[in-house]
Amino acid sequence: MLSLTLHIAFLSVWAASLVYFPFLFLERSSTESDERDNRLILLQRWIYAKIMTTSALATIAAGTWLVFERGFSGGWLHVKLALVLLLVLFHVYCGHLMFDRRRGRIRRPLFYALLSLVPVTAILAVLILVAGKPL
Repeated sequence: MLSLTLHIAFLSVWAASLVYFPFLFLERSSTESDERDNRLILLQRWIYAKIMTTSALATIAAGTWLVFERGFSGGWLHVKLALVLLLVLFHVYCGHLMFDRRRGRIRRPLFYALLSLVPVTAILAVLILVAGKPL
């Protein structure tokens, strides 16, 4: 029970940060103040390093603990793990975008606005799989 509770708690923090992070890019693309942009850069780095990455690692650790505790059965779990891999790749891509932005590569605001749809869609799919366990 503890492993499931920890998994859900860490996943909630990770999921929230994955959804919020693209909006920081959007906010930075609309700011005209260098001081505000510098504060947003610091906030973005802090969220990425301290919150997103830490909660991602804790989510994966608790999820691994769950698999060893309850077993690896059901086709739904394979699909869920593929979606988790997608979320991990999205996480890494956000870090890549952060470094691109530091080098001066700025994408259109619409790109950053639509970017948040990736984790939202994946997280909803994971929730549907976990709740229904259809396969």
